[in-house]
Amino acid sequence: MAFNIKATSLQNTAKEWKVNILTTAKDFIDDEKIEQILREAENPDPVRVREIIDKSKTLRGLTPGETAVLLQTEDRELLGTMQAAAREIKQAIYGNRLVLFAPLYIANYCSNNCLYCGFRNDNKELKRVALSMDQIADEVLVLEREGHKRLLMLCGEHPTSSSLDYFIEAIETAYATKTASGGEIRRINVEIAPMSIADFKRLKAAKIGTYVL
Repeated sequence: MAFNIKATSLQNTAKEWKVNILTTAKDFIDDEKIEQILREAENPDPVRVREIIDKSKTLRGLTPGETAVLLQTEDRELLGTMQAAAREIKQAIYGNRLVLFAPLYIANYCSNNCLYCGFRNDNKELKRVALSMDQIADEVLVLEREGHKRLLMLCGEHPTSSSLDYFIEAIETAYATKTASGGEIRRINVEIAPMSIADFKRLKAAKIGTYVL
């Protein structure tokens, strides 16, 4: 009986949390403006395309309008020039380095229902788990023994596991976990739900590598 009451309470909390997100979220993508930029870039002048490609090689970024010009380019020769520039830029930024990271899912609770994802809310066959700090440390030790030094830490969007306090504690636990032979995690990238500016500052202070929404 106690378990059923707790489960029902948790479901109600999840529903309230989801409704709050849906009613307060704002669409910040201006679809009409994007379509306008693309229309204005149709049939681009080849000279202009080459100018933008040359600018891209300075590694200082492109404007949306300049990006639209490249997207609207269909000339095969210019596409070849664009591909060659892309290879040159990639080589300049990354070289021949290949970086691997290990994913670490610390919880599989989720209020969303993305059809591609096994964590989706409608998947009733999935056993839902939020790892304890001891369990997270055990997982990290296994990864360290396999030679991993970089993690991608992630979880679903749910009030049970999306608490920033819980997530930051998990990050701190992973960084603090080391093998007897010196294995350690040096960089943790994260993939979690959007948050407030204040929470983003807390996340940055936790010494993460990159953030992915």
